[in-house]
Amino acid sequence: MKKRLLSVLLAAAMVATMLAGCSSKTEPEQPANTETEAPAETGEADAQAPAGETKDVYKVAFLPTDMSATFASWLAEELVTAFEAYDDMELTVMDSKNSLETQLSNMETCVSQGYDYVILLPLEPAAEDDYVVQYIEEGTPFMNINLDDFGVEKASSVIANPYDLGTVVAEVAKANLPDDANVVILLGPSGNTDSIERRRAYDDVLLKDSNITVLDEQLGDWEKSKGMNFMTDWLQVHEIDAVLSMNDAMAIGAIEAAKEANKLDDIQFYGVDGLADAAVAIADGELDATALQDAKVMAEEGARIVHEVLTGENTEGFEKVQIPVTLITSDNVDEFITRYTENGMLSE
Repeated sequence: MKKRLLSVLLAAAMVATMLAGCSSKTEPEQPANTETEAPAETGEADAQAPAGETKDVYKVAFLPTDMSATFASWLAEELVTAFEAYDDMELTVMDSKNSLETQLSNMETCVSQGYDYVILLPLEPAAEDDYVVQYIEEGTPFMNINLDDFGVEKASSVIANPYDLGTVVAEVAKANLPDDANVVILLGPSGNTDSIERRRAYDDVLLKDSNITVLDEQLGDWEKSKGMNFMTDWLQVHEIDAVLSMNDAMAIGAIEAAKEANKLDDIQFYGVDGLADAAVAIADGELDATALQDAKVMAEEGARIVHEVLTGENTEGFEKVQIPVTLITSDNVDEFITRYTENGMLSE
């Protein structure tokens, strides 16, 4: 039975309506909170406890890149669910709206309002590392989740190895494509570690020592609309055998452009993330493969580490974890369709 992906915006809206929030001096976007009460004003009674000091409730903030982005929204929902397993932690979600300035402001807000822990899905890790180092030195523990340049030694980290994500998909493309194939490549934001490492994997596994021609590659910034626009332009000037996309959203945008041009059956498409809409595209014979970085596992590991650091079970004050990578193709996509239907990400 064909599935229909629930709107990403609806998912983000559900998170927002479930949660209540606080604001900062610089008035960033109102964050969402798993509690209905707004955080108390900063004061002596509200001061942050040192890691390991017992509190009735620890305040934790999650600062995603952009809640309109599919993976960030999925990860936020999974973190909300994961934190519900802990009676002594409450989670606040502060949307960065794809703005580095907003994310940095939200970081400052969390520290000034005495949050006990900050989980960061960074927009630009290299530009944020120094701030994170400073805040950790001042006593606020941080975690980079989903993206980490490993520039902060004492920050926790929960990621899926981006090189491995690119490798498993590139191996499928290598098996499927002729040695003289013509390909186009959709990249993430400039300087983004995940995009760079996935692209490096394609070089090492698929492009080196082959006659494959890269017709063009462009920065799609993880956006479906940009994937669609670039593909529309490419189809007017190139004969394309495959689209190698560093995430699922851009790949699905390219698929839509190929549909409009009646070229879908002539082209192979490859993505990364393992999103619900990617699983549907594989089941429908449109996307050839993707690699899952499991937001559920990522969230559960993140919540565990936060709790162990705050309660003192983790005496080092940080932990770095890499979660498993799973290839999704037509051979195993049914199990993911079932999973995403059961968790509400897909509907009948």
